[in-house]
Amino acid sequence: MRNLLAALVLGGATLLPAHADTVDIQLLGINDFHSALPTSFAMTPDGPVEAGGAEYLAAHLDRLQRDNPQGTLRLSAGDNISSSTLAATALHDEPGIEALSMMRLDASSVGNHEFDEGLAELRRMEEGGCHPIDGCALPGFKGAAFPYLGANIVDTTTGKPAFLPYVVKEVKGVKVGVIGVSYTNTLKEAPGPTAPLEARDEATAVNAYTAELKAKGVRTIVVVIHQGGGQTGGGLPNQCNNLVGPIKDIVQRFDPEVDAVISGHTHNAYNCVVNGIPVTQTSGHSREVTRIVLTVDRATGEPTAAKADNITVTHDIKPDQRIAELRRKSDEHAHRLLDRPVGMLHRDLTAVRNAAGESTLGHALADARLHATSSPDTGGAQIAVQPPYGGGIAGDLWVSPTGNDMPNLVTHGEALRVQPFSNMLVTMTLTGAQVERLLEQQWCGQGTQRVLGVSQGLTYTYDNAKPACDRIDPASIRLNGTVIDPAGRYRLTANSFIASGGDGFTVLTEGTERVEKVRDIEAFESYIRAVSPLQPPALGRVTRVN
Repeated sequence: MRNLLAALVLGGATLLPAHADTVDIQLLGINDFHSALPTSFAMTPDGPVEAGGAEYLAAHLDRLQRDNPQGTLRLSAGDNISSSTLAATALHDEPGIEALSMMRLDASSVGNHEFDEGLAELRRMEEGGCHPIDGCALPGFKGAAFPYLGANIVDTTTGKPAFLPYVVKEVKGVKVGVIGVSYTNTLKEAPGPTAPLEARDEATAVNAYTAELKAKGVRTIVVVIHQGGGQTGGGLPNQCNNLVGPIKDIVQRFDPEVDAVISGHTHNAYNCVVNGIPVTQTSGHSREVTRIVLTVDRATGEPTAAKADNITVTHDIKPDQRIAELRRKSDEHAHRLLDRPVGMLHRDLTAVRNAAGESTLGHALADARLHATSSPDTGGAQIAVQPPYGGGIAGDLWVSPTGNDMPNLVTHGEALRVQPFSNMLVTMTLTGAQVERLLEQQWCGQGTQRVLGVSQGLTYTYDNAKPACDRIDPASIRLNGTVIDPAGRYRLTANSFIASGGDGFTVLTEGTERVEKVRDIEAFESYIRAVSPLQPPALGRVTRVN
């Protein structure tokens, strides 16, 4: 890396051909794939164009590798799965992993969405096997044909990395080390089941493993990191208009022996240089692919020049037919699952809120969570809450468009559209005083109010004219008509995103005797089946004055 600064060139510049004493290593990078089997649009200097789609991404990767058949690595900066289409969600992202394996990905960092269904499900994505409840979407699902890297994800029970920290690939006689990390809040923002894992400082981990690689004689070092930034005021994929965001500070703290950084997470395309290190990101969802070419001195193994550009995954290329067929078959299977009947709906359930912040859908989902976790073996819940945003509500349930007042069929797809986040439900013990703090946190420390849906039996009143952290009279908080005792102990269920402190509900991190056995979509569907036809709950559980 020592001589790289003088020869670093970016998008569009011509790279001098490698001489006999140098070798070109081509890095092809993606980020935030999110099981992107369908196509979308990307920004180019000529405006938006149709772009992306797994079969076109595969074709572009193959085209680019033809420029350097033996000297190419294919890498991902994480979030390969989840937070995608309903079809991908219904199939637990198996087709997305299969598509990336067919693209011959060499390695990927873990991202926060890799943990959306918990560590056990991520291990299934790595190793294969059928889903414990829904079975295999793909016959004989073998898992990822590439390693997941997580140098800063530590198993707190052992103090060791929970994933491989790096891989070493020999490319044209050059040892290339690839270190993978994710951002420090990865596990706090992942809604999956709690695991004994901790995400530690990104730069500290990268520097520690850079030293380890150097001790092994590796001098070409690449980082794939699930953390990013963005250009101030926007910009095209090959521009770098005043890069801001966490990635800048992190890379500034990297050992200068790091030679290239492929970043992700923020879905903002840029092509930058930080401390002499090329740092790139695409907009995700397979719309672009990053290409970084490192010219490496054969004698020292050190890169002496670099060229980086982000290339739009256009459709003026023959798509990969194997992946096109995978998408077709996956869509057919997904639609059969999505059309599966769940139960009946009597009238509309919507997220539209009244003056107090209540919605029929918010309360119905809270009721479903209480129903699913009230038995002793699932948590013994007495109260359940449903956030309106993070890990919360993503749609409405409507009766048939004919406008009649007869019950309407609810399918798995419609239920999944409302609850697509794959959150686990966490039942915990809180004191009455902590329940009050939870309710105060709907305003306290929030940029906007986040009024929770609350389960039947819980009622309270808040005064909108009072300070944001003191709006609720504790005497108004009642459970089944009885005032909650500040010193009493209550079992409360919340989704795992806010149970980990998400959306500012930090008091939930203090909950004890935590039980996680039910997923949000399972709770909702079992509730619809149990009470079908589902009636919208009456509002009035929350009362606002002033």
